[in-house]
Amino acid sequence: MASGTGGADRVVRERELLPELFWAADSASQQGQHRAVRLSAAELLLLVAAATAGSADGRPWAWLAAVAYLGAIGLSAVISRQNPQGLWYEGRAAAESVKTLAWKFAVRADAVQPPPRPLPDAEGLYGLQLGRVLHAFRGSRAIGPGLAGRPAESQVTAAMRALREQPLAVRRDVYLRERIQVQQDWYRSKSRYCARAGFWTGVAGVVLPLLGLVLAVLRALGLFSFDALGAVSAVAASVTAWAQLRQYRPLAAAYGLAADELALIRAQLASLDVGSPDAEELWARFSRDAEDAVSREHTTWQARREVNGAADREY
Repeated sequence: MASGTGGADRVVRERELLPELFWAADSASQQGQHRAVRLSAAELLLLVAAATAGSADGRPWAWLAAVAYLGAIGLSAVISRQNPQGLWYEGRAAAESVKTLAWKFAVRADAVQPPPRPLPDAEGLYGLQLGRVLHAFRGSRAIGPGLAGRPAESQVTAAMRALREQPLAVRRDVYLRERIQVQQDWYRSKSRYCARAGFWTGVAGVVLPLLGLVLAVLRALGLFSFDALGAVSAVAASVTAWAQLRQYRPLAAAYGLAADELALIRAQLASLDVGSPDAEELWARFSRDAEDAVSREHTTWQARREVNGAADREY
C-alpha cells in the first residue's frame, strides 16, 4: 500500500490495522479457551480414572477411585467459580466485533461514508459504533476498565487512517488479501479439522457402546472377570461431553458455509469496476455483505456467551 505521502509501496498486514482493544479481547479469549479446554479435559480424565479404579476389586483401587473423584470435584468447583468458558466466548465475540468495525472504517464500508465527508465525521461514527460494543460488553472480563474508559480516537490506528485515505483500488487489494482471503482460508481449515474430529468422535460414540456390550456378554458368560462396564460407560460419556464442548459438527457446517459465502463475495469484489461513478457506493455495499458473512460467526459466539451466562445464573 502506498504511504499516501509519496513513500515506497509496502504490504500492509491485518495486524497493523487492528486496535489495542481487539488484541486485549483476543488475548482474553485465548486464555479462557486454553484454560477451559485443559480443565475440562483433566476433569473428564479423572472421572474415567475413578470409574476404572472403582471397577477393580480391592481396597487400594477403591481409595484410588476416591482420590480421583475428589480431584474431579475440585476441578468442577474451579470451573464453576472461574468460568473460563464464559471468558472464552466473551473475548471472542468482543474481539471479532471490534475487528469488523476496524475493517469497515479502514476500507470505507457500510455506514462509514466515503469523501467528501471529512475524516472526523467517520471517526465520530466509528467511536459511536465502538461505544455500542463496549456497552454490550460492559463489566466483561474480556475488556478491562482501562481500555473501556479510553476515548474512541485511541482505538483508530495509524494504519487504519492511512488505508482509508488510499484509492479504492488499493483498499480493495488490501481487503481482498488481508481480510477476505485470510478469513476464507481460516474457515476452510477449521471446517476440515472440525469435520474430521466430528467424524472420529462419532465413531467413538458407536464403538465404545459396542465394546461395553461385548464385555457385558463376556462377563455374563464368566469369560471376563473385570467389571469394565463402568469404565467403558465413563469413557463414552466423556467423549460425548468433549464433542459437545468443542462443537465439532455444528462448527464444521458453519465454517464451511462461511467459506463458501466469502468465495462468492470475493469474486464479486474482485470484479468491481473501480473507475465507475458509483464504485464507492457499490464497494460499501459489497464489503458490508462480506462483513455480514463473517459476522454470522460473531453472532454464534454471542449466543454462546448469553447461553453460558444464563446457565451460570441458574446455579
